[in-house]
Amino acid sequence: MDVTDFFDADLSDATAIETLRNVSVPPCPEIVVELLRESRSEDIDFIRISRLITGDVALAAAVMKSANSPFFALRRKVQSVQQAVAVLGLRNLLKIVYGIVLKQSLGGADAPQMARFWERSNYNAVVSAYLAGRLPGISSDDAYTFGLFHDAGISILMQKFPDYRQTLAQANAAPLAFTSLEDEHHHTNHVVVGALLARNWYLPEQVVWAVRYHHEPSVFTAPGRHATPDVCLLVAIRLISEHIVARFLGYPDDAEWECHKEAALAHLGWFEDDIDDLARGLAVDLKEIQAYRGG
Repeated sequence: MDVTDFFDADLSDATAIETLRNVSVPPCPEIVVELLRESRSEDIDFIRISRLITGDVALAAAVMKSANSPFFALRRKVQSVQQAVAVLGLRNLLKIVYGIVLKQSLGGADAPQMARFWERSNYNAVVSAYLAGRLPGISSDDAYTFGLFHDAGISILMQKFPDYRQTLAQANAAPLAFTSLEDEHHHTNHVVVGALLARNWYLPEQVVWAVRYHHEPSVFTAPGRHATPDVCLLVAIRLISEHIVARFLGYPDDAEWECHKEAALAHLGWFEDDIDDLARGLAVDLKEIQAYRGG
């Protein structure tokens, strides 16, 4: 079986059914389904979108808070969901809603042990979008969504398996065997679970497959049918984003960075000095976001 067949098989119906037997992957929330339906309409009904969001008090409050965050840099603070929808537009609104409902749907959002996970996921979304904006041919929106979702499988497995935290620690120290260790201990891994979640939530195909490939730097030299140029760019962006976020938060790099940074940088045509410049450029924005969140 070649590389392409191997990865195709990982998201085949049979594999999906087997994984779903053991692990519960949350279905796409109705609010996201409705927003996606509106996004595909020729005549978007922003009044209906506002009503959908206003109907969920917690979601409405979270949308307002996110809309007024430094990330969107609005000149005037919005005072209502209707204003937020009008000013942000549907694409930015979807980014906010995805982040909020992902955290709600996966559960355990307020657990102290998950605080670092969600912190890094949110920053990775911001940094990934920033990096994509400096590359031709890749959507910043897709990069943001990928940065938010790429490790969502970890949250699911953390709640399913009491000893998953130990597996994760071992895997972070041995990047060449990351998913192999998960498979050995739990008969599945976070990239397959995360890709199934992304597919269930109707994320773009390139995001689904980037989630599946994101611990496989071999895609840079041996791309397959689903490892399109966009997917490979997202995989490279993820590795650099993780490094920049860890650096900003004062966390040590995972072993994966040292093993695969050269491949990721070469794929993007960047050098380590470029990463230093990008990190400095992001620092002000990240500090503003951190202060706004009280982090």
